[in-house]
Amino acid sequence: MMKILLAEDEKYDREIVKHIIKENFSDKLQVYEAKNGREAIEMSESIRPDIVIMDIKMPGIDGIQALKEISASLPNVYSIILTAYDYFDFAKEAVKINVKEYLLKPFAKEEIIEKVSIGIQFVKKEQNKRKSEIEDKEKIYTLLPVLENQLSDLIINDKLIGVDYGMYLQCLNMNFINSYAMVISIKDKYDYEDACRSEKDQIKMKIGDYIKEYINRKYKCIGNYMFYEELTYFIQIENEDTEDFKNLGIDLAFNLRREIKKRFNVSIRAGLGEIYNSVEHIVESYRQATKCLVYNSDNVNIIHINDIDENMLEEKIINHNDANINLNDVKDNKIKNVNKIKLKLFDDVKNYIKENIKTELELEKVASNFGLSVYYFSRTFKEVTGTNFSDYINKCRIDIAKELLSNGEMNVKEVCYKVGYNDPNYFSKVFKKYEGISPVNYKV
Repeated sequence: MMKILLAEDEKYDREIVKHIIKENFSDKLQVYEAKNGREAIEMSESIRPDIVIMDIKMPGIDGIQALKEISASLPNVYSIILTAYDYFDFAKEAVKINVKEYLLKPFAKEEIIEKVSIGIQFVKKEQNKRKSEIEDKEKIYTLLPVLENQLSDLIINDKLIGVDYGMYLQCLNMNFINSYAMVISIKDKYDYEDACRSEKDQIKMKIGDYIKEYINRKYKCIGNYMFYEELTYFIQIENEDTEDFKNLGIDLAFNLRREIKKRFNVSIRAGLGEIYNSVEHIVESYRQATKCLVYNSDNVNIIHINDIDENMLEEKIINHNDANINLNDVKDNKIKNVNKIKLKLFDDVKNYIKENIKTELELEKVASNFGLSVYYFSRTFKEVTGTNFSDYINKCRIDIAKELLSNGEMNVKEVCYKVGYNDPNYFSKVFKKYEGISPVNYKV
């Protein structure tokens, strides 16, 4: 049943109009009354009327002002002006607030019935129109995941040639300007390791949906993770005011990895392709991203295609550390000089780790701080130190923890936080792994 609000300060006129409406539309309209403009505004906020009959001349807030307020929150309300004044005086203001009809006093019963009937038909038509629009949107939203999967399938399998994909781009609101592929694999550890096949599928779908929702908070993207082992996303970042798209992608993957570990207790690896400016070429970014995941390592979890060109990286590390070294000279005596530079660089890395031992020392962030790729950094770090990055960090933290515990000035919990662990139980577990004794017993 529709709602009609009758705002009239003259009780006699209000009663007449109310009686006529109830007598002729009792099965269609529920009638509400207001004695002035203020009451009309307040009542409209709670009942949200479909039709308003408003007297123009009322004490306090007049009818025009009241309709302005009501229309601001209810733009589709059907408004009828009720007045004894010449309508022309209010025509301009009435047009601004989308008034549909007017009744001049003294009014005839038939005129009220006619105007209200027109209002009911108008509201009914608008309701049907909105219902149809909502149904159409629902159909589109139901269809969008299908279109998304189809388009990403075409890209993954390099089958765009000969396909009219304009409809896909239009419906998905994508143009693939400044776009790249991110391919993610779930590592077989933590909660994922002990799950059965069906549980793993469920975990993968939840993670896939979460990643897509997370990316879409800032960028446009389409994803495909239902029928493939890896989770693939094509990410469009054309509105970013930067040329450093590589680091944008690495930062996004880094944040995703952290959030997924926190929410699902699952570890992921991500491969990132280069930026391209058309849907036709994005398949190359996909190939690059999948190529990145071939470089399998427990310590390298985020890999950009530019980071696996070893010749480029070697040149980069040389230039980064000794501007006076000429690359051509290095090639003549390559092993000796490069090893010298590696040792010098990773002495700086070790100092950096000690100075920042209280912080979250992620491999990707430390590598980025020294301008190196994670793949090169991880490989060379182990070559220079004889251990992988995570073990080295833990060993440093445990060595510092031993010193603090021996001093006796801090309890175990305080030491735990001082050396960069957030969980005292995990700290105890790591401490015992390296020292064969718990930190509590070590302190004693």
